Amino acid sequence: MDTQVARERLLELRRELQETIDGFTDGIEAGTTSDLPTGGRDFGDEGTHERFAAENEGLLEASRRRLDSVEDALKRLEAGTYGVSVVSGKPIPEERLEARPDAATLADEEL
Repeated sequence: MDTQVARERLLELRRELQETIDGFTDGIEAGTTSDLPTGGRDFGDEGTHERFAAENEGLLEASRRRLDSVEDALKRLEAGTYGVSVVSGKPIPEERLEARPDAATLADEEL
């Protein structure tokens, strides 16, 4: 993948992830979620609220991890090691980088 194209895709992904993180953070700090029904509350509503809060916390954490991965990919791009597995040193296939521009390994490798 062309490094300029990779940089643009990574910067766009970083922007999108940061917007997602900001949205979750704002909702969690406010103690609200747009998915909750309005109107009277009962014990079922409390359980629903707790479930949505837990789901949002999980989504927030996943978004933060992905943002870290994107930041690492940008560092590899600057270092000239983008597109090379951090495990084996082998080139990461174009198809993988197109699908996941922040990929750090081959599909069958684990960190």
